Amino acid sequence: MYRLMLVRYDKDSGEFADQEFNKFCREHGIVRIEKEFITTEADVFYSFFIEYHDKRERFGRPDLDSLSELEKAQYALRDWRNELAASEGIPAYIIMYNSQIYEIIKRQPQAKADFAAIKGMKGKADKYGEQIIKILQEAALEPEA
Repeated sequence: MYRLMLVRYDKDSGEFADQEFNKFCREHGIVRIEKEFITTEADVFYSFFIEYHDKRERFGRPDLDSLSELEKAQYALRDWRNELAASEGIPAYIIMYNSQIYEIIKRQPQAKADFAAIKGMKGKADKYGEQIIKILQEAALEPEA
């Protein structure tokens, strides 16, 4: 499912009025978010295009033995991201978008500096880079079925 949301900047408080957006993200399984910064003569907004699924829906998980090395790495990164987000009490997309996971899988970074080529990950490399590289290496070491 898809949703478009606008989050307006409140000039009086100096903050974005993002309560509805945050509530929506907590209540739904976010697959992907694309954002754009919009300014008009009178207002400032963030526009969010959100791909999501209802958290009540249950998606089957494939048999890990039937997955390729790249698919195993993708699931491992998503699981790590989701567990980290849950432990920090934040939405998973704050740590990393699914699109960033796909790009990491595609590029297979071997060092923190390699994350600079992945949109939105350069600043996160210091915080998460070593963990991500370790997850990729572990997924590569698991025997194929």
